[in-house]
Amino acid sequence: MAIAVVVNDEGIVTPIVEGTILRIIQQDHSVEDLRNPALDLTEGRRGATLRKAIELGATTFVAPPETFCELSYKKAKEEQISFINIPANQSFAQVSEQLKSGTIQQSNELPADEVVASAPVTK
Repeated sequence: MAIAVVVNDEGIVTPIVEGTILRIIQQDHSVEDLRNPALDLTEGRRGATLRKAIELGATTFVAPPETFCELSYKKAKEEQISFINIPANQSFAQVSEQLKSGTIQQSNELPADEVVASAPVTK
């Protein structure tokens, strides 16, 4: 079981399109950092980061509010991704400590008010 989380340069866990780093945490707590694929796109940004995380073996995604839009959330659920819902502005160090101590909960759902509307497709 690998866990995906997006963090910014200050080490704060951010919504999927805001952070510069896609971090994959392995079960042994080893960490792999990659450039967040969302940074290079103007559309499909959440989906691109989600796909990359899945390619890297992630089965869980750390999700502060507004991490997923309706489309990416639906895709994550189809891929049987579980979620670790956290408050905004938590540091990666805080989340990491909670993961190690087992005090953080996984869920198959996110609160509806934390999933943002998908942007309309424009052509």
